[in-house]
Amino acid sequence: MRETLYIRLRQPSGDAPTPYTVVATDGLGGAPASVFVREAPLSEVIAQAAGRKLVVFVPGAEVRLTQVKVPARQPAKVLQAAPFVLEDQFADDIETLHFSLGPRQPDGAFPVAVASHEDMQKWLAPFRERDTLPDALIPETLALPWENGGPWTVLPEPDQLTARTGAYSGFSCVPQDFELFLQLAENGAPHSLRVLTSRGEQVDYTTLKRPLELLPGFSHPLEAMVRNLRLPQAINLLQGSYSQRESLDRFWRPWRFAASLLAAAFVLGIVVNTVEAIRFKHAAAAQQSANELRFNQLFPGQRVAAVSLGTQVEQQAQILGHGGGQGGPLSLLQQAADSLVATPGLTLNNAEYREGALFLDLSGTDLQVLEKLRGWYASHRCAVLDVQSADSGEAGAKIRLKLSAGHCS
Repeated sequence: MRETLYIRLRQPSGDAPTPYTVVATDGLGGAPASVFVREAPLSEVIAQAAGRKLVVFVPGAEVRLTQVKVPARQPAKVLQAAPFVLEDQFADDIETLHFSLGPRQPDGAFPVAVASHEDMQKWLAPFRERDTLPDALIPETLALPWENGGPWTVLPEPDQLTARTGAYSGFSCVPQDFELFLQLAENGAPHSLRVLTSRGEQVDYTTLKRPLELLPGFSHPLEAMVRNLRLPQAINLLQGSYSQRESLDRFWRPWRFAASLLAAAFVLGIVVNTVEAIRFKHAAAAQQSANELRFNQLFPGQRVAAVSLGTQVEQQAQILGHGGGQGGPLSLLQQAADSLVATPGLTLNNAEYREGALFLDLSGTDLQVLEKLRGWYASHRCAVLDVQSADSGEAGAKIRLKLSAGHCS
């Protein structure tokens, strides 16, 4: 199982004390078996992210939760329209704001999380300085437990209270303003509350004068967030210009030529469609005739079958795949291409080669096809498959793989 590093980002400076925890996850979205929260300078915590999935919680008070409904159904088009549809809800210029979408709701609306570009840059700065990018940037509000039709969840802390009032709604405020914020959210209809309390906490919540359910048992607010986070139902702020793909594009821009070679090799590895097969068939026939003619010119009186073009293409592909040595980028790309052809149902979204390994971002309808992919690599040992993450939600399965050099039998 792949480990996940969770960080609660309160002060985005390298020497700021930062709560964190490392837990093993099964990639299916279940709650971790144990959560032990530690605290260390942020720079030391980020150094532990190597080889792990990185999830960062940011202050809910800095993220506005709302929703938008537009005629478009494609998330990319909705994201383009959202700033202009919601412009009247914000005092700030929309050019200074960053908008992120959640999954489409049954009524056609899309949840929206809004943060300032200034905050986004501030949160990501210490990670970028260390060449590390989080896999997810999640508002704390959406890490609290939620049940449709159930009580609102409140996470109390000495300096603030955070409340989740819906699947994609909530607020955060200082304790003295909580009653006012609560009344505004209730809009005249008092609501029952579920309060997450720490072990040994002695606080009288009856002053809230609402139906209460106390859930004690966690030692640190980060523990409560990690135990209750459901990533497929949360909103990842790393969208648009802050997405991993955009960041990787900026990183790879100086390596355009090398990337072009990798892309060419990958295309060569997946040429399996009917149109290409017909083209190769005609080309092979012409090449075979030319080879036989040349052979008879060189060796009169002998009849030897010419090497087929299909074999020549296969040999060239093998040469290309091992051009950088066994386990080189082109060899790993060839293995990736063959495995995807052998296991239909997966779509390649992104490929990245670094530190001697090939990282693939895939999507599919479900996680069942992942087992077929494991079986393929079990019998093809020229590459070693490492499943770094596998998440399944309403939008389908998201899989991240790592391929490294194996031992060809």
